[in-house]
Amino acid sequence: MILAYSLAPTLHFVHLYVLDKIIPQNNSFQYFCSMKLHETYDFVNGIPPAKGSVLLSEPFLQDPHFERSVIVLCEHTKEETFGFVLNHKAVVQLNDVIDIAPKGIPLFIGGPVANNNLFYLHTLKDIESSEEVLPGLYLGGDLTSIFDLLISDPSFKSNIRFFIGYSGWSSGQLEQEINERAWICVNNISGKTMLSKNPSNLWRKCMSQQGKQFQTFALFPKNIADN
Repeated sequence: MILAYSLAPTLHFVHLYVLDKIIPQNNSFQYFCSMKLHETYDFVNGIPPAKGSVLLSEPFLQDPHFERSVIVLCEHTKEETFGFVLNHKAVVQLNDVIDIAPKGIPLFIGGPVANNNLFYLHTLKDIESSEEVLPGLYLGGDLTSIFDLLISDPSFKSNIRFFIGYSGWSSGQLEQEINERAWICVNNISGKTMLSKNPSNLWRKCMSQQGKQFQTFALFPKNIADN
């Protein structure tokens, strides 16, 4: 339950006080299936991570925060890396955590770090104080201006995605996880696709764009019993 919030317009987030973590349920298992799949197909493409690139998790990654996740990297340096899971929708909406927010705006779980903070990505280049992540995709900015746009024209909600929390890695951690085949890094996902209206299919859609080898991963079911 979220009790209160305070706006921080000079930063790229709104601070929230959260008592209960809003995290998708873990589907458990899949280790055996993952090992068998990797005996046939190597989950690697050789592309290094960079700001603006996208991480796609391997099909059976056993972590409730990152299961079949699509993560846009908003920063990647020698010191740290952070980004947002684009396709894990929360069970509540934005108006449930900020009462002045317009109704009907979905909220997403950006990752397990700082899940008492609100972050937002958008394609609105004229929002003051926003930071460009990649051409046409921006982080943060003046929240009041964003709310005004949403109130005046609700169709703008397709241009914005709000997140509780973010995903972060320490120095060298992400590269190690990529070497361990937990992720592939890709650079062919547009900002429009990242903010797709059908986030439940985003992982499969992005994976299918990575060539024949990865189309096999995209078609593989979460549960081997469904195959």
